[in-house]
Amino acid sequence: MGLGAFADFTGTYEVASSEGYEEYLESIGFGPDARKDMASPEQIVTITQEGDHYTFKTTDPAGTIVSQFTLGQEFVESPYGEPVKGIARRDGNRIILQQRNTAAKLDNTIVFEADDQGIDVHFTGPGNTVAKRRYKRRT
Repeated sequence: MGLGAFADFTGTYEVASSEGYEEYLESIGFGPDARKDMASPEQIVTITQEGDHYTFKTTDPAGTIVSQFTLGQEFVESPYGEPVKGIARRDGNRIILQQRNTAAKLDNTIVFEADDQGIDVHFTGPGNTVAKRRYKRRT
């Protein structure tokens, strides 16, 4: 894929590698049991798109979480109990999500960067905690 190409995020992905993800989850307030399930190498992510509207369905040993957003529009979701406000934007082959847990006053940024083989996901949480997960495309 050439520089600046418009990547297709639609598909199903499985974890190929993970660096610092449990530490990132701890930085945003998840306990040990939740971190273990969410950091599972068995996690599957399915992404669908209709125009500027995206649905990310994440399945791991703890269950399934569905996140939906429209580029450029604020969204509020409660995937783990506490409400999270966010906004997403698209920059070529990247989707950048900026989120804020209003109750805990925690900010984090998640960047999804697609290529022909999969998606790299870069997480930045409180105290500049960083993590990276690589997902390879299944379909």
